[in-house]
Amino acid sequence: MKTRLCPACGKPQGSNAICLSCRDAAAKELALAARDVTDASVAARAAAAGRFLDRPPWYARFAAGRLLTRMRLLRMVLGDYASGAYVKAPWRTVAICAAAVGYVILPFDLIPDFIVPIGWTDDLLVLAFAWGTVKRELRAYCAWKGVSPAHFGL
Repeated sequence: MKTRLCPACGKPQGSNAICLSCRDAAAKELALAARDVTDASVAARAAAAGRFLDRPPWYARFAAGRLLTRMRLLRMVLGDYASGAYVKAPWRTVAICAAAVGYVILPFDLIPDFIVPIGWTDDLLVLAFAWGTVKRELRAYCAWKGVSPAHFGL
């Protein structure tokens, strides 16, 4: 699969956080992933994130540690929401978290993850976009769960 270059910055599309075109491309991918999120699929996304974090594929072992730490928090949010333990989260937050998890765990996305080292740049950008969008709700979840938000970079 050939990686498309961003016409604005010349880097692989969706990999440059400074470039507005790259950020828009990553946001569009996240929006496409969010269309598939339903109440029934939240538990499946949490389980998939759990499998991904418990036994990361070979290409994910090269990912930054902060990415996996943030994925753990998103997994906790989705799991508690799906089980009914935490229902304070707005649906928008759950959909964004589930879409970000779905995007990160799939190896074939805007830039395939197995293209080391640039394969994770679009995943990091999507995760950063989702993280920034739901940061306040994630802090509230950490307070409810009794974990330190600082551990997850909040």
